[in-house]
Amino acid sequence: MEASSLYFRCNITPAQYQAAVTSPAAGAGEFDDWQQWLDAAEVHGVRDLDQKAPENAVALGDLLQGWVDCMYGSLMQYDEASQVWQFALVEFTNNYGEMIQLLAPLRQMAKYAKPESDSFLLVYSYIWGDGDNAFLTLGQQRSQFASGPSPEQRAEADGVLEGLAQALQQQEYDYD
Repeated sequence: MEASSLYFRCNITPAQYQAAVTSPAAGAGEFDDWQQWLDAAEVHGVRDLDQKAPENAVALGDLLQGWVDCMYGSLMQYDEASQVWQFALVEFTNNYGEMIQLLAPLRQMAKYAKPESDSFLLVYSYIWGDGDNAFLTLGQQRSQFASGPSPEQRAEADGVLEGLAQALQQQEYDYD
């Protein structure tokens, strides 16, 4: 099974963006709906679903920058003019336990997102086309699993990941 991709888009004001990226990263235990998601995906054996973030948790922005720094084909950018924050990984993981380790901190963004926005997070098999692993909405100050992205949301995710994949492919050619 090949690694899935991750795309996250959050509509957020500059002040809320600064508050979010400097806040401690959330742990899985701050959300109570993991098991329903795992059951629906027929995944078993994932542990530590009730783990809270440590008191000295790293800031969310630093955690995400760590992912960007160690993963080729990644993106983290905030556009102040459009008030849109994007985070993407072309090759994320196929391990649901590992997914939770990053989904939990990203889910905390719901507290900071514009309440009426269509902010979302999608983990799916962009490269191989094997389906979706997770889709979450981040509206009304909460994150929740949902059935799937709208065609516009999927097209947005595909477009960003396509750009990252092409840049990654170009880097590989430049090394040859």
